[in-house]
Amino acid sequence: MATSPILIATDLTEFSEPALVRGHMHAAALGVPFVVVHVIPDVLRHYPLLPSRGENDAKLALDLTKKAADLVSEQVSRVLHVPASDYRVNIEVGAPEDEIVRVAEESDATLVVVGGKPREGSERYLGHVAERVVRYSPTSVLVARPGTASRRVLVATDFGEGSLPAVKFGGVLVEKAKLEVTLLHAMQLPGNHPFMAVASALGSPWMPPPQGAIEKLEELGLATLEGLAKQYHFSHFEQVEVKRDPAETILERADAIDAEAIVMGSQGRTGLRRLVLGSTAEKVIRLSRRSVLVTRDT
Repeated sequence: MATSPILIATDLTEFSEPALVRGHMHAAALGVPFVVVHVIPDVLRHYPLLPSRGENDAKLALDLTKKAADLVSEQVSRVLHVPASDYRVNIEVGAPEDEIVRVAEESDATLVVVGGKPREGSERYLGHVAERVVRYSPTSVLVARPGTASRRVLVATDFGEGSLPAVKFGGVLVEKAKLEVTLLHAMQLPGNHPFMAVASALGSPWMPPPQGAIEKLEELGLATLEGLAKQYHFSHFEQVEVKRDPAETILERADAIDAEAIVMGSQGRTGLRRLVLGSTAEKVIRLSRRSVLVTRDT
């Protein structure tokens, strides 16, 4: 973490400005450099039947790259008020999510920061660039949105292996950025699990565990939360029963404490499973008005 940079993606719109602010803040807190990447769509790649224009294409690409680099520098200077020597600009050509992920891999980025713009048109169903970067990035991704800096963060855990990096990163935020962190366990009790409704409809004889066993689960959850909170110096911890959906519970608790960001883990899906939407992290990203950090153990 001491040498790996933070990668900040910008599309030069206002929605990228929170990404610049938060990416720069994290880079300063962790003491690492930051790189700003902008991706120019490769128009000719979408029209393979057009004849190549050779030198003209090369000159056009060079002109576009230089112009884009100048625009990125102007935006960074306006938003962050830092000299050009404080960061590096990468201009790439292609599909934004592909290039952002590729640059993150090549630079061994410790964190990727992207803006979270409102979803429009097909993005409502297919997801926008930020969601696809989260899905395919090999490292942690922060989807940054505008908002006041309350200096309070909500870290969500289900005690699974995928959520441990979120807890660890919360500890880093406490140590390096001096943020106030609340650790949340959104607990889905067996009686409220969606499986129960399906089992009932199919006439399954499966029965939920007795009340005494459920109380033991709750006690174990609270004890585990308390241990993690002490280990990572979190200000608060809480266990909330999920009534409908874990994502909704997380969003409600983030609103309740006025968190400026939500930190979650990823299950690390691979292959075709990556194409399936609907995980808790993806739903939180889609519905949240706050910044969302999805962590991976790198």
